[in-house]
Amino acid sequence: MNSSFSSDDVVTAIGGIRNRTISVLRAAGEERAAQIVPTCPAWTAKELSCHMYGVCDDLLNGRLEGVGSEAWTQAQVDRRSGMPLDDLLDEWAASGDTFDVMVAELPKPANYQLVMDMATHEHDIRLALGSPGAQDDPSLAIGSAYMLRNVAKIDADLAEQIQGCGLTDFECLRSLTGRRSMAQLEASGLDAEALSRFLAMSPMTMVETDLVEVAASGSSTGPASK
Repeated sequence: MNSSFSSDDVVTAIGGIRNRTISVLRAAGEERAAQIVPTCPAWTAKELSCHMYGVCDDLLNGRLEGVGSEAWTQAQVDRRSGMPLDDLLDEWAASGDTFDVMVAELPKPANYQLVMDMATHEHDIRLALGSPGAQDDPSLAIGSAYMLRNVAKIDADLAEQIQGCGLTDFECLRSLTGRRSMAQLEASGLDAEALSRFLAMSPMTMVETDLVEVAASGSSTGPASK
């Protein structure tokens, strides 16, 4: 699994996530974007996009007090959730060129972390809207590499086990960000208890029930429990 990426790789990944997520939300429309996101149940798909864009906007405007906290992310949602969806997406799209210049200057691993967060939420939105896709996108390799580095700092044996399980980058990222249940992790050959302990030290929460995501071809990803 590749673990080193250039700034160009990161900029390309961020731009792709932004463009694809905007496209998925435009196609969904205001009513469908009001769907609750199963992996972020406090928010709708539209509200989650407010967070995604809000991170970019806060970085651009230096709003970094309490960065990463629940209050910081909720402020992003509160700031724009009342906007019409198309206006929100237009504003996000218009910020892209300026934000990508900033992304190119972000140091490692902060730039990897940004890709991890954005890629995770792209697929959270896709899940909520029933719009699968981009499950082989390079952004997933960057996000997975970031998460594996974090795992290795705490449990080197667990990180080695994860790398040896033959997971796709998509499945690896979804597993390491709490988007797979204990039963699903075990079905993948992972040490579910060790991963649960890792997630307990992070802001992420593991889903309690099986979460099966459908690939764009119609096949499913994520092992169903037996």
